[in-house]
Amino acid sequence: MNAWNRFRPLALALVLAFSATAASGIVLKGRGELHGFGSGLAVLQMRGVLTVKGGGVLIVSEDARVETHGVGRETLLGDGRILYEGFGRAVVASPRPTRIEIAGAGIRLHAKGAGRALLKGCGVVHTDDFDGRWENEIELDFESDQ
Repeated sequence: MNAWNRFRPLALALVLAFSATAASGIVLKGRGELHGFGSGLAVLQMRGVLTVKGGGVLIVSEDARVETHGVGRETLLGDGRILYEGFGRAVVASPRPTRIEIAGAGIRLHAKGAGRALLKGCGVVHTDDFDGRWENEIELDFESDQ
């Protein structure tokens, strides 16, 4: 059994459990694109384009445009959201604010647009105004030219 198969049930449980909780923590303002790498959970409320690489799960509303690369599975959830799992890369595009949830290990994300990101776990994050590590939880507002 590979590492992703062992982590998959936990990642899915974390995303589904966290989707009902409110965001809290340190809020940082940032300009420019948001780049992040880490393990844990990311919840973004954004408009624009998000690229996600790595093993994990991704949940988005069905009105967002999603393009996946690699072998994986897509599941329509009962509340109208779509769960993507096992893909090596996904690109999400939405012209209006959309909630995007990601959980996994070794996740790399790149967001271009405007929105807020709540990151739980550990990793590094960069915008034009902020560059550093996060441990436990960090919340960032970001905006870039599209």
